[in-house]
Amino acid sequence: MKQLSPPLERPQLVRYHQTSDMNFCEVVYPPRLRQARHTHKLASFSYVLSGSYVESLDRRTHRRQPATVVFHPPEESHAVEFESDVRILGVEFSFEKLAYISRQSVIFEASASCRTEKINWLGERVYREFQQMDAFSMLAIEGLILELLAEASRARVGANEKACPKWLKDARDFLHANFTESFTLEEIARLADVHPVHLSRVFREKFGCTIGEYVRRLRVEFASRQILSGSASLGEIAHAAGFSDQSHFNKTFKTAFGLTPAEYRKTFRRS
Repeated sequence: MKQLSPPLERPQLVRYHQTSDMNFCEVVYPPRLRQARHTHKLASFSYVLSGSYVESLDRRTHRRQPATVVFHPPEESHAVEFESDVRILGVEFSFEKLAYISRQSVIFEASASCRTEKINWLGERVYREFQQMDAFSMLAIEGLILELLAEASRARVGANEKACPKWLKDARDFLHANFTESFTLEEIARLADVHPVHLSRVFREKFGCTIGEYVRRLRVEFASRQILSGSASLGEIAHAAGFSDQSHFNKTFKTAFGLTPAEYRKTFRRS
């Protein structure tokens, strides 16, 4: 009589592969396993191969189902409860890789999930290459991941555009036009002709971040472009981007890209 394997009590690592800028792992999680609120140092995405689980982010919970791709920015706090046996392919990005991706994609600005036919097809292709892992697999995986990030960014931006009322688009346009300046929430609310509390709540619902976080993102993206394309000093760039001092600029930039402005210039500036 065939002996049955004992049920899993903790996550089981099925396979793992590491490169200079990405880590890949396939993990099986047992049912009823609960992971208390925690953070991960690196940005990542998870492709749910089978099973389902519930993830808590801020005050909201989300049920993750098979064929879902879930994106997490670095240091995001979340808790997880696995409802059944869950198999996940996880991909982590180094800070340098995240900096490269952030120049071309909006997907890691906040947590996001996608479940479309195209993204599912790309996720399955990445998984098959990960299983095979021959001499050409990493080249194939690199291209597939970039395509997946592009599709997810397009889906996220498109969904936000469709869901935005005109007054919210006006407020967002104001931020894009004036992100280097100082202004108050009340000033933006008067422009949009809505109450400040309503503005804050709807903005966070649609864009996944507060207005302050959104402005900081605009500033560091502007700064990153100036670092790569111009010859201005980092102090001049910090001032032009709207930061009050160099220390604040350095801290905010590193939180967004994983690198200080000086490290970013050294890593990505073309000679």
